Amino acid sequence: VNIILVRAPFEGEHHAGMYNKYKDEILFLGLSSFEVFPLSSPNPFSGTWPRDKYLGLFPGFLHMMRDPSIFPSHVKLLLMSQSDFSLPRDSPSLTKKFDFTFAGSDQDVANDCVGWASFAKNWSFVKEALEMMCGEYNMKGVLVATKDKQDQKACSIPKVCEGKIIQTKFLDQGQFFSYAKQSKFVFLPQVYDASPRVSTQALALDVPVLMNWNIAGGWKYVNEKTGEFFHDMSDFRESLDRIMQSIAAGKYEPRKYIFQHYDDQNSGTRLKQFVEENFADRVTLPLGTRWLLPSGA
Repeated sequence: VNIILVRAPFEGEHHAGMYNKYKDEILFLGLSSFEVFPLSSPNPFSGTWPRDKYLGLFPGFLHMMRDPSIFPSHVKLLLMSQSDFSLPRDSPSLTKKFDFTFAGSDQDVANDCVGWASFAKNWSFVKEALEMMCGEYNMKGVLVATKDKQDQKACSIPKVCEGKIIQTKFLDQGQFFSYAKQSKFVFLPQVYDASPRVSTQALALDVPVLMNWNIAGGWKYVNEKTGEFFHDMSDFRESLDRIMQSIAAGKYEPRKYIFQHYDDQNSGTRLKQFVEENFADRVTLPLGTRWLLPSGA
């Protein structure tokens, strides 16, 4: 169909030129899928742009914002993220070898995890939290993508975590899923991150999440059936206690919840309805279309 989802800022004048050339033929919709796009990220390792550059550029936006009033009134909005789609249907694991898994991305291990990815995943907070998790709680965990591609050098972690933490290089999805399924919860400390896919992937694998309340996107997935929030170190201990007690009591139903509300059928139906209700004059869907699904990376 003649719809393009723009999920990150234009990479140079070429992209801007292509948009201006085809914007009358193709329906361009924004999609929050990179840092805090359409806003400029505070990540010091990212590029910047004027605050209003993308907020009103597209006639519609699939957004992740708690406060959508940042968008101009002419922009049609839908609370939807790329992480709403394509959820894994792997069988959950009843065997739990680890208390938690943290999913980093391709971090700059050579600089002891100081760089774009480490800022995006809030690595400095992870190290602070590990002091408590390994020390006071004696937890065992997995830190994904905190070793270099040669699987030799690792990001530094607190000494109290020695013998309790496995650090891995960047993993493919299947390997990450394996660690997540063997964990009691997935730890999501990031703030300036666009609704990380690992959040819904974990829930689909029947693993609850411990998420930073301040996260830009992904907050909509967390409720009494799927996990817990924390704000900072001031309430981190309380949140750890709450999630571990609730896991032990069997209170969470993350897989059931996420498939009842998201995945391709639910989200694809909502996206189709959004397009038909707001842009029927711009798009002609093939006869028999039931869902609209984002494709690409």
